[in-house]
This record gives sequence, C-alpha cells and structure tokens, in this order.
Amino acid sequence: MTKPYPKTPLYPIKTNSPHQARVIRAPIWIWTSGTGGVMTPHGTPKVLNQYYDPRIHVEPCRAKQIDTRSPAEHVANIRDVFAISMSDLASVLGVTRPTVYAWLAGQEPKGEAVIRIQQLSRAADKFHQANIIRLDKLVNRPILNGRSLLDILRTDEDPVEALATIKAIADKEAQTRREPKSVGKHLRSLDDVLGESSVAIYERS
Repeated sequence: MTKPYPKTPLYPIKTNSPHQARVIRAPIWIWTSGTGGVMTPHGTPKVLNQYYDPRIHVEPCRAKQIDTRSPAEHVANIRDVFAISMSDLASVLGVTRPTVYAWLAGQEPKGEAVIRIQQLSRAADKFHQANIIRLDKLVNRPILNGRSLLDILRTDEDPVEALATIKAIADKEAQTRREPKSVGKHLRSLDDVLGESSVAIYERS
C-alpha cells in the first residue's frame, strides 16, 4: 500500500493586482527513474552513498595535444634525434640537400613530403623519449638483421619497430663500458654483444 502524498498548504500572498494570487509552498520532490516513487533532496545523498564505490576513479577528460611544430622544426627534430648528416637526412627524406636547407630555413614542403616529415618526426620523438645512450654511434651500424637504423629510415618501414632492439643493445653496451677493464668484456666484438642482446625484431616470429 502506497503512502499518500503530503497535503500541500496554500497561502495567499499580497500583490498590487486586484486579484488575489495563491502560491503553492511545497517540499521539492525529485522523481527518480526506476524507483517507483519520489525522493526528497534530503534523501538524495543517502541514496548516492549506497552506490559509491571507492575503487572507481573518474578523471576529467584531457584535451588532445596538438602538435604545433612547423615543418622546419620537424625536419630539425629528425636530424638532431637520429644524429645524421645533411646528406643522410636528404636521402631519408628523398630530396636533395638544397631542398633540406630550404625546409630548415622555413620553406613549406609540398604534397606527401609533409606527411613523411611528420611521421619521421613523431618516430624521432619516441626515440628521444626512450633515452637511448649514444644513438649516434648506433644509427649507421648493421645491428638490425644486417641493416642499420639509417637503412630503415630510408624506407617506408616504421623505425619505431626497431626501437626496442636498439634500446637493448645500447643499454648492454653502456653496461659493458661501465665494467672494469680487467673483466675483458670491453674487447668483445659486436657479434658477442648482439648475441647477448634480445633477438632482433625482424627475426621474431
């Protein structure tokens, strides 16, 4: 049996109008879907507490970061992170050295060159974030199944796929350099270092 709604008192109020107006003074009722009834504002916190779960953490939506770098900054980023010469940079981008110099000076690349530059610059960002020790000493070495990182940069392959392997080799060599020379590991060949490192990604199934 449902309880009847409380009676709402009606009080006359004085106005300048010749006609008397009546205002309804009643408690605020909130209709809650699926409850079959109403809920007062005083009871709302109690109901919400019943559904509170401390394991659920709601974070505000973060605005997507927009890359505002210019083409010249992207080109410089590729050159600086991978520590390659202007000739190698030109070959990676598939243009001539004068074109690269023009881009660095502020000339806008055209067509697919813009997409290519942005893709390589984003890849350079990930290599930079990985903090690879002495990447400049690894970029030309054939440590990726007989190919170098520079070889991959010249192709349409994603250089980020080689990041984990290069990072492992760089860390291993850095550890070897920190070991006392009496250990004798500083004289090991590149093949020895690669043998102890992770299998190259191109050899994985």
